[in-house]
Amino acid sequence: MGLADFAYGVKWFFQKISDRPAGKLRKLFAGKMARIALVLFASLAFAVPLAVILAARIATGIPKKEPRAEITFEPDPVAAPDLFIPDEPDFLPQIILEQEQRTAWTNADAAEFWTDPLEFSDEFWRQKVSESIDRLLEPLP
Repeated sequence: MGLADFAYGVKWFFQKISDRPAGKLRKLFAGKMARIALVLFASLAFAVPLAVILAARIATGIPKKEPRAEITFEPDPVAAPDLFIPDEPDFLPQIILEQEQRTAWTNADAAEFWTDPLEFSDEFWRQKVSESIDRLLEPLP
């Protein structure tokens, strides 16, 4: 809605009022001066309370914003071991290597650890997995 539409709406409103039969309302808004007085009254009805509020704020003093304090980071006064849970103790003995680790493996070296998966059926592997799980969970209550 532009300014021209607003002006047209105001003109239409006052024209409708002036087209009505004679009465108190028509006499009030009949003249051009009455229309100007109505606009001035509406403007003052808005401007006066606004001026009073602003004057009161200025008289009491508008609080100024205080500058923000600089944030400085300092080391925590609490030691790190007091904040964090200590590592759990090892329940198992550490692995002790009885021989040196190999850097390269031959087929003959790996043969004792290798099981061909195609050599056995699915039932064999199910049995192996079941035994491993039982062995793992046996010490737990």
